[in-house]
Amino acid sequence: MTAAIRSVLATASSTARFRAASARLYTTKPDVSFGELRQIIHGVSGSPYRLIDVREPHEVASGRVPTATNIPLGEVAAAFALPPSEFKAKYGIDRPTPSEETIFYCRSGKRSQDAIDRVEKVDPKLVTRNYRGSWLNYAENALGDKPLV
Repeated sequence: MTAAIRSVLATASSTARFRAASARLYTTKPDVSFGELRQIIHGVSGSPYRLIDVREPHEVASGRVPTATNIPLGEVAAAFALPPSEFKAKYGIDRPTPSEETIFYCRSGKRSQDAIDRVEKVDPKLVTRNYRGSWLNYAENALGDKPLV
């Protein structure tokens, strides 16, 4: 096999792996929109959920989405590996289960997707979704002159 053929095959293989990874990223579960999140947190949808804020505590000090629990990105995988009783003792909520949606958000949407990738390795049965607009989108659409929660 010539070097040119090996190069073409290597490029095709890399492209296929990239496409497969991209497809997984965008087809596993649809992102949560601001409108859908608002319905979820106000009980309109009736869907059981857990809302996880993966920002650092100093970022959360500037405000958070109502009902969210802060679990910083750096500890999210370890947190979701905890037994349910330890998770509840540390974070004050029941550990998410596959019977509810676990929605992640951060400041802009990237860290929350990273959190989903990490959590799915620890507990692949969870139904995870990303509020891709995240805090910036929520603050712009929901807060206006209202006090931060």
